[in-house]
Amino acid sequence: MKEEGYMKYCKIGTITLLFWCCILSVAAKSPRIVKNINYVDSSASDFNKDAHVLDVYLPLRKIKESKVFVFIHGGAWQKGTKDSPRHIAVGKAFSNNGMVVVVINYRIQSGTKYYDMASDCARAITWVENNIAQYGGNKNEIYVSGHSSGAHLAALVSTDSTYLMNAGFQNSIKGCILNDPFGLDMLDYMGHGNFVDVGIFESIFTILPSEWKNGSPYHHIHKDDIKYYTIIGGKTMDEVKKCSVQFHERSRFVGNLSHLHVVKWRTHIPMLNLFCNKRNNELKKILVYIGVK
Repeated sequence: MKEEGYMKYCKIGTITLLFWCCILSVAAKSPRIVKNINYVDSSASDFNKDAHVLDVYLPLRKIKESKVFVFIHGGAWQKGTKDSPRHIAVGKAFSNNGMVVVVINYRIQSGTKYYDMASDCARAITWVENNIAQYGGNKNEIYVSGHSSGAHLAALVSTDSTYLMNAGFQNSIKGCILNDPFGLDMLDYMGHGNFVDVGIFESIFTILPSEWKNGSPYHHIHKDDIKYYTIIGGKTMDEVKKCSVQFHERSRFVGNLSHLHVVKWRTHIPMLNLFCNKRNNELKKILVYIGVK
């Protein structure tokens, strides 16, 4: 009986040990995340404690001066947060592939215009340039990305240099990675798009065609040194397909390095999932384009 009790005790101990080994193994494979860093000085007149914050995801394998991936969440310019499970997954997926990842919030409350959002994104990117070295990132290798309306903002700050200049950005971003971007040509969409959406988006882009154009990345395309990579779903919205092709073709026409890739059968929202899995083949293709080894 004593032997049976001893064996039972050993079995329980072994199971407990294996359990904690699994927990520690998972923890060891999770990137360290530095949460809720202010990228706007708290003394600024427009500082928003919920919006002007970002998270930094540190790669598992330390690389001297890792390339930096800045991700801007989508949500039709009206909702979304860096703290949603899928946006956290984006941070983990890219950091697990050797990049320092920065996932940002920005102002989306009622009354905020597209140019305020783009200004926030530019200030976040400027914070990255000034501070990312202390987290192991290379300030000369910053790649800006986003999904849906977040991709619009990523494209806008990349093509309209006034946002980054006004924020004090000193260098040039290295690349712009767009995941199923919506709103690349708001001048066209506000004039001919779905009347329900147009009515909603007037609060963000105003009723002025001049602002629709100013808020359209397509109309700011010029020759630059940025590497553009646009990935869209084969079953996504027609507006996304049309404007992505036009953005790509215009970029190539002016002499920019641009790549457009279509993922068959994918619709708009599920396109984000491609950025959430560190082993996803589409994510790996982007890493190759960026030059992450």
